[in-house]
Amino acid sequence: MEQFSEMINNFKLGALQGYSAILVLAAVALALIAVFIVIIVNGAKAAKERAEAKESRTEDKFFAEFGITGEEMMLNEQLAVKREALRSGKKNMVAAPAPKPVVVEKVVEKIVEVPVEVEKIIEVPVEVEKIVEVEKVVEVEKVVEKPVEVPVTPPVETPAEPEPPVEEPVAEPEEKSTAPKPAEEEKKKSEPVEAPAKPKKVVPKKEDDWSKYEGEYEGFYYDPEDGCYYKGEAPKELRKKLAAKRAEYEAAQNKGKKFEIKSVRPPFLPLDTPKNPRSAPAPVDGFDESVIYGKYVIEHVAKPDGSAEYFYTLYDPAGKIIYQSSNYSTEEYCKRAINRFKSHVKIGAFTVGASGGKFFFVLRRKTYTHNGEPVDLFDQASDMITEVKNYYGTDIIRVQ
Repeated sequence: MEQFSEMINNFKLGALQGYSAILVLAAVALALIAVFIVIIVNGAKAAKERAEAKESRTEDKFFAEFGITGEEMMLNEQLAVKREALRSGKKNMVAAPAPKPVVVEKVVEKIVEVPVEVEKIIEVPVEVEKIVEVEKVVEVEKVVEKPVEVPVTPPVETPAEPEPPVEEPVAEPEEKSTAPKPAEEEKKKSEPVEAPAKPKKVVPKKEDDWSKYEGEYEGFYYDPEDGCYYKGEAPKELRKKLAAKRAEYEAAQNKGKKFEIKSVRPPFLPLDTPKNPRSAPAPVDGFDESVIYGKYVIEHVAKPDGSAEYFYTLYDPAGKIIYQSSNYSTEEYCKRAINRFKSHVKIGAFTVGASGGKFFFVLRRKTYTHNGEPVDLFDQASDMITEVKNYYGTDIIRVQ
């Protein structure tokens, strides 16, 4: 022990000696260890950041074709998850349905307990609906005859139906109630009575609409199913109809002259010009029905060359724009475009597109494409599709 103390006392570190030198040496060692740990942690963080940056670049490259970055897509997904959580929370707050009335349960018990000889009623030459009514009458009579065994409760009200004459059907089961049951009739009793088959709903075939037919244009064909022209060649199943209509049109319009295909651009097609800015809808006197059904508003803009461009806008009941059309050369063609848009919403296909970091709905019907208003989120574009389907059929069309 004395040797150890002497060794410590003799230990020197520069101007320091003994325990002071040992404490300084220990502090330096701890500092070196701390610096080493900091270097390791910083190196791990840097490696993790490089891996995340590489993954982010990969995602951005993948989503670049949709016009958005991986970070924007991730934020949209997080917003969609939170919105779905809020919706599910609201659904859970809906009050539970009221329990079924006790009266209905008692009536079912009565029907099960009271024996009804179904096979005897089937012997009566009446319709199936009449047989069901006979069963109900027999059950009520038996319940009334035995008030002690089955407690009398007010019956459940049912919709009034034309009752068949029940004198003969009621009398026959009572006369044969003492007769023994044949084996075949017991077998029939166990089999369920099939209800009469409901008549199939006949969907009337849609008639061809030739009201917009104006002859034939080069590179376009008329589709009588939709009542409008489409770009391209007519399908095989439609060519015979168009040939017959061509002959009829030639006889009526051209007075027997040879039919000529027009090489000009169809005037009713939308113009290849950018969309014009929309003005606020003009107010109306009295009650405005558009606050319930929505509305179409047709506007026009005069051009320096003396022509004009007409366009329409679909508004929801709150006055928000849910669709803007392209430009048309006349007001008549603009109104025809509204009817064409209604037809395409009814039978076309909706999808959601993206461009420049924005989302919008896309409505396609054959060669026609309608693009909706650009919004920030995918769910907003989906909600826009629902709004268009709700209000596209409004009959309110105003010109201002």
